Parts: sequence; C-alpha cells; structure tokens
Amino acid sequence: MYFPEIPDNSLTERIRTIIELSNKLAETFGESAFQFEKPISNEEIILWETEHNIRIPDSYKEWLYFSKRSDIASMAVFYAPDNFIIPDDEKSFDVPAECIVIGELGGWGVSICFYPETGEITYIDHGEECRNLDFRDILDWVIDSLECSI
Repeated sequence: MYFPEIPDNSLTERIRTIIELSNKLAETFGESAFQFEKPISNEEIILWETEHNIRIPDSYKEWLYFSKRSDIASMAVFYAPDNFIIPDDEKSFDVPAECIVIGELGGWGVSICFYPETGEITYIDHGEECRNLDFRDILDWVIDSLECSI
C-alpha cells in the first residue's frame, strides 16, 4: 500500500491517523481498498484555479498536498481538481448548481462540495445540506467511520 509523504500543515495529525487506521484495516478490506495518489503540485493548483477562475479552499488544498486523489475503502473518495464537478457540469439533483463537488462520502450519494464565492465546505446527503464546514470536519467523519470498522 502506498502512502505519500505527510505534509506539515493543519491536517498532519488527521492524515497520520487515517494512515494508521488504513494499515490496520488493510487486512480486512484489502490493501487495494486504500488508494492515495501522489500529491498535487502548487503549480497544478494555480493552473486549475486560473483556468476555472475558482479558488480551492485552503483546507482542501492541504489534503491535495498529501494526495491528489484518494479512495479510503469507499468510505470517502476525494477528487483531484481535474475531476471536480464544476457549475457547468451535470450534478446530482440535490447539489446546488453553484457548488463544486470535490468528493463523496460513504458510497451512498453524499456529495462533498464547496461554494466558490466563500470557500465554505459542505456535504449534501440526499437533499439535506450540512454547511459551515472545512475539510478537517470531513476527515473527522472519515476517521470515526474507520474506527467503527475496526
């Protein structure tokens, strides 16, 4: 199982915890259930933001500096910017048109999004929206879900 180098930022401890739990659960789920791509470069982020005139929230950038795209036992999938679902793209019926979809939780239709005008991260669960989050809150949910699987 491949884990990129852990960056030194506000997500460091959460990333370490996710790696530890992934190692523990690899025997149960299989190593292929935990996929972490190499980090994104700052140049790639700047290029995507410039091309789309959208600023990625800092807390999600911190994750991208660890892993450009990741799948954590299908409990959480986090997209690379090239795979974001942006305002002009077709989205799930319950995702507001202005939201940028950056991932999914649980494999049952929960979209992780952000509002480009504010950088506010939200998740949308079959029409119910939980707002005023940052990416640390999403990772806390992932950690709780992984711990429940041990």
